[in-house]
Amino acid sequence: MTVIIQGRGEPLVLDPLGFVRAIGERINPSGNKKLLNALASRDWAYVVSEAQRQVEAGADIIDVNVGGGNIDEAAVLPEAVRAVQEAVQVPLCIDTRNNAALKAALAVCRGRPLVNSISGEKVVLDTILPVVAEHKLPVVALCMGSGGIPKTAVERVKIAHQALEVAIKAGVKADDVLFDPLILTVGADDQAGRVALETISLLRKEFPRNSITGGASNVSFGMPLRPVLNANFLAVAVAMGMNVPITDVTYPELRYALLAADTFMGRDPRTRRYLRYFRSRSPESVSGGH
Repeated sequence: MTVIIQGRGEPLVLDPLGFVRAIGERINPSGNKKLLNALASRDWAYVVSEAQRQVEAGADIIDVNVGGGNIDEAAVLPEAVRAVQEAVQVPLCIDTRNNAALKAALAVCRGRPLVNSISGEKVVLDTILPVVAEHKLPVVALCMGSGGIPKTAVERVKIAHQALEVAIKAGVKADDVLFDPLILTVGADDQAGRVALETISLLRKEFPRNSITGGASNVSFGMPLRPVLNANFLAVAVAMGMNVPITDVTYPELRYALLAADTFMGRDPRTRRYLRYFRSRSPESVSGGH
């Protein structure tokens, strides 16, 4: 039921029945020209500062994704992993579907990272999955196949079953597979949030031992007041069963949403974690000051 990952610091437990663990999303050049330029110019000071900001804000895991523009992932990803892991002690999520980049990154990565991702696509299963199995690592499985992203929760969960079966046959432990329901923006499809939440609920029912992750911020892309939408989506997603969201906890609204979700799910004894975080923040960072 639990998955153990580790960076340079203490091991981190991912438990569907335990605390929510947040993956910091900010080291991803998609739609981020400043980060893309930093990666292209090997400006590791900027990349490291993004990792440190997220850990200070409460991120439990740091996602490292360098795919974008004309960046040579196989050359840049291991350098980024090396720089980030020297700066923070939390575990890393190595985010690539480039086989050569993944191998190069794992060669320099300490501890036990999370790999993001595989899917039901044969080419991905044939290239990424053997590397994951060889290193005995946990991996994120996207609920999509060769036909793209299914429109319904039932179809997405069917792919999850297929991906898990293939992963187990390849030598990955069943509990080491995390599922990503695939969260799309409501700005393009007003049913996207509902389908994502239904998928999370169904995944939790059919895979009670497995963690559920996903790019929660995707739900608000192109919309105004994104932190408000993201915070509300996160709270509902956690209630439905998501326990390892990928999000930006440098926004206090999002960190509070996750802490509040743990509180309302009865996972925060005497609300200690919520209160500890509240007391650690400056008054200016607390929305409304109440």
